[in-house]
Amino acid sequence: MNYVQDISADARETMELIGNFSPTVRVEERMVKGYVDDGKCYLGSKDLREMSKHFIEVADWLDKRAEG
Repeated sequence: MNYVQDISADARETMELIGNFSPTVRVEERMVKGYVDDGKCYLGSKDLREMSKHFIEVADWLDKRAEG
């Protein structure tokens, strides 16, 4: 998989925003590596799916909060 061509520009921008994440060399591990406050961080496909649920939950909460 060519990371630059197979992932949308928006997805690449998001991965950069949250810690400059990019795929690891070992494809079979299904992981990305990036950098956070404490240093290197590895996230697997399962982690990313769980995090996406959490982001949606927080976005929904923000909307409800603003609507009063």
